[in-house]
Amino acid sequence: MRKVLIFLSVALALSASVRSAEDELSTDLMQSIEDSNKSLSSNIALNNKQAATADAKELTQMFAEVETFFEHKGGADNAVDLAKQSKALSADIISDVAANNFDAATAAATTLSRTCRTCHTFYKKE
Repeated sequence: MRKVLIFLSVALALSASVRSAEDELSTDLMQSIEDSNKSLSSNIALNNKQAATADAKELTQMFAEVETFFEHKGGADNAVDLAKQSKALSADIISDVAANNFDAATAAATTLSRTCRTCHTFYKKE
């Protein structure tokens, strides 16, 4: 009987920690977004079409993950909207770079960085 109680206690503690982890965005995902965003800005400045496009595509996918997270979490409509805006900006950058319009891509990347900071103001935990 005691072994059963110990097992149940451990199982309950593990399920609580798993649930807690699901309630927050992955630090690795956020770091990857930050790294890709920096790389994107650099590659746009260098007019590196291939690398900038790859970064923007990667960001589009990662912002989709952020959007899904906040949709499932609920009560974070602003975060969902910011993730959607970030995906749209990433898609704009892909189009701008494809058209060799690096000035427009730079402007979109600047707006993208601001959008990230706006979201962090409300949702980033210290």
